[in-house]
Amino acid sequence: MPLGFFLVMMFLQQGAGTPTPAANLAGDRLAPLVAVDGRYCTADARWCVSLDGGGEEGAPAVPTVRPGDAAAPAPGPADETSDESYAVWPGLVLLKGGGFLAGVEVRTSTAYSGGGGSATELRLFRISAGGHTDAKPVLTVPVGASLMIRACFSEADMKSRRGACHDEYSFAGSIALAQGATAGLPDLSYDTEARTYPRGVSRLEDSTGKGRLKKSDLVRARDPACSFVRRFRFDSATSTYLPDRPLPDCSAYTVP
Repeated sequence: MPLGFFLVMMFLQQGAGTPTPAANLAGDRLAPLVAVDGRYCTADARWCVSLDGGGEEGAPAVPTVRPGDAAAPAPGPADETSDESYAVWPGLVLLKGGGFLAGVEVRTSTAYSGGGGSATELRLFRISAGGHTDAKPVLTVPVGASLMIRACFSEADMKSRRGACHDEYSFAGSIALAQGATAGLPDLSYDTEARTYPRGVSRLEDSTGKGRLKKSDLVRARDPACSFVRRFRFDSATSTYLPDRPLPDCSAYTVP
């Protein structure tokens, strides 16, 4: 397996990163979670998040928040025969009125001749102060993806591509507390960035038919269409978060 592909696959397992600590004017707080002895807890160890389910067919994982002295360890390694795995989202929103927003990162992966890909989706759940978890997530968004697609099939292709024999696509998204005071659940900010390598490639086109690459094409180029910021507000009628503007179709980046 090429070294570059191996390094990308290692990166894919790192998830979307740890959220930055923050608070809004209403008093909601976003606290990063720290992994200690198999548990994911706030820095003061007051609250810990673990996953229930996810190990049985038809039972997707949901987060559970417990006091630090009653926390359960994180689940063991995922079944190697499955292309889906679950991990604790490394952040916890402590709601001003009691309760939490906690998340599960759902990772899917696929491999194919000369390449492969992986994508991570965040499912954010509302948890009451008494520990009850809503049956369905209040927010579901992609927060990470990386794809490598083979682009060289001959020596002529290698020359035409200047040795860049894979088209690469990356997507990163992050959730944060939006500033301002709200009467109900806090507004959330969703910030994304999508990049391609080489510049100008697209999963909707055959890159081998685009002509010889220039040296200036061998850069990681930001895709402005799928690099955006949205504000999500909780809609009580649907019990879900809705964006202030429609999200663009970025499935070329987020679907392996």
